[in-house]
Amino acid sequence: MTNVTPLPPKRSKSEKRSEKWPFRVSREGGVEKRVERHDKETGMTSTSWRKVCSELVIEAETRSVESDDWGRLLAIRDRDGMVKRWPLPMAALAGDGTGYRERLLSLGLIIEPGRFARDALHEYIATAAPPEKVRAVNRIGWHGRAFAFKDETIGSVSGAGDERIILQASGLFDCPMTTAGTLEGWQEGIARYAVGNSRLALAIATGFAAPLLYIVGAESGGFHLRGPSSTGKSTALVAASSVWGGGGIRGYVRSWRTTANGLEGVSAMSSDGLLCLDEMGQVEGRDAAAAAYQLANGVGKVRATRSGEARRPAEWRLLFLSSGEIGLADKIHEDRRGGRAMAGQEVRIIDLSANAGAGLGLFESLHEFPSADAFARQLKRAAGENYGHGAKAFVRYLVEHFDDVEEFVKAAIDSFIAENVPKGADGQVGRVAARFGLVAAAGELATREGMLPWPAAEAIEAAAKCFKSWLAARGGIGSSEAGAAIAAVRSFIEAHGNSRFEMIGSLVPRDSLGHPIEQRVIDRVGYRRKDDDGNDEFLILPESWRREVCAGHDSAFVAQTLCDRGILLPDGDALRSRSRLPGIGQPVRFYRISAAILADN
Repeated sequence: MTNVTPLPPKRSKSEKRSEKWPFRVSREGGVEKRVERHDKETGMTSTSWRKVCSELVIEAETRSVESDDWGRLLAIRDRDGMVKRWPLPMAALAGDGTGYRERLLSLGLIIEPGRFARDALHEYIATAAPPEKVRAVNRIGWHGRAFAFKDETIGSVSGAGDERIILQASGLFDCPMTTAGTLEGWQEGIARYAVGNSRLALAIATGFAAPLLYIVGAESGGFHLRGPSSTGKSTALVAASSVWGGGGIRGYVRSWRTTANGLEGVSAMSSDGLLCLDEMGQVEGRDAAAAAYQLANGVGKVRATRSGEARRPAEWRLLFLSSGEIGLADKIHEDRRGGRAMAGQEVRIIDLSANAGAGLGLFESLHEFPSADAFARQLKRAAGENYGHGAKAFVRYLVEHFDDVEEFVKAAIDSFIAENVPKGADGQVGRVAARFGLVAAAGELATREGMLPWPAAEAIEAAAKCFKSWLAARGGIGSSEAGAAIAAVRSFIEAHGNSRFEMIGSLVPRDSLGHPIEQRVIDRVGYRRKDDDGNDEFLILPESWRREVCAGHDSAFVAQTLCDRGILLPDGDALRSRSRLPGIGQPVRFYRISAAILADN
């Protein structure tokens, strides 16, 4: 945290509290420690002041609302005369202190060389008794009805009274929740161009929807924009991220290319906010599958301390935007172990085509720009000049109207679902619609309160158009597990129809004289024959059904699903039929699968 307010030139009260405390601090001399030396020969004691570091004032003691996680609020003046404040957790003093000294050095503190300065600095921080106490929170985001940003907290925390609230958490120093330019500049340079562009409007409104998760009790999750290179996916992420922050080479947008620990870190930095992850193609399929659950579940791994006790895991609650040339299901399928996307993953990461269907990639309206490329360059340029103001303005409104917002958003979500979800749709479709509805509600609320320069219902129309596009690509309103079950059996039969199914009955191939021709069937899984009506059917043996045809699925669920749709032909009340089959000396059980499974419907 950076502040240009100068430090007071006078000595702090903590220095005056006792003449026995061997430290003093000033702008000119920095922190000095009193050193007394006793001369054995003369019996005299001499006193001198030895330099420890440059100016470092301990302004306050920090602790949580529960009165734990104690720390110190430090103020450091760097060599440019800038004052930087850092809340140091006292736990950082455990061990040799290398970690906190690295942080102080990076902030511009000058520490004298040698062991004396290191030990004295440790003593100075540990034994100080500053006059003020402040409350500290350990992560960005909501704490009761207060929202902690990197540099300020909006609202008050229950139990903290009128005390100042600060963020005290190691590892959050590269948080990109920063501000530049003005809200008006952002509205003029970015937000107004989302009108008439459904994907762009959805992305920006998602940024405003993130802090609503806590208020309405909605689950974390995100949207994945899928499409070829140069479609405009990254532009949408940059525009959405400017709601929360920017700066630096990549600005607010992060890369999918990270470790599980790294993903935990960036998720914690974005708690109750928007996380933007670019280029899913850079991550392995199995890592993408794990990330889908990790990001949405909001809890990192439980790790042990050196003593073996469980360390408090990282926690977060967020919405995220992702981009990539392929979707989550295809990315997971790249895994050589034959992975597939589960329904829970697909509901958490909503796969949406970045192509809006107007021949302009992500865009549908270029406004006054001559090309999609020129339009995208303008949005990216503007996002580097004005950012971070939309989120802060919106959060201030939420803090002041907390209860009213909850009622408005929940009603808006219910209305969106009622208007856009077809009757009889599976619950998974409803869950996805609820996320689109949350984004629509956030966009309408930000429009009504002047943060977004959009006409009324713009966010609702954009979310509805994107939801219908997702639903059409999904292929129906049924359960995705059921669709995956049918697809698995169809895929197996398509791939192995003649090579692993032995033809029997009228299908047995014969020569010109009518003699059966020997069939070469390797690793047989079943048989293929004509039914009484002359239609093909596949007879699949139970172990082959379980181990191969339904690999990766619940074989009983697959059988029941196919039976419910008339594809698996039962024997009375039993899903499996029983009779004699060629090459097997006794009656066996098998699944009868109609060739209708190969049809598109």
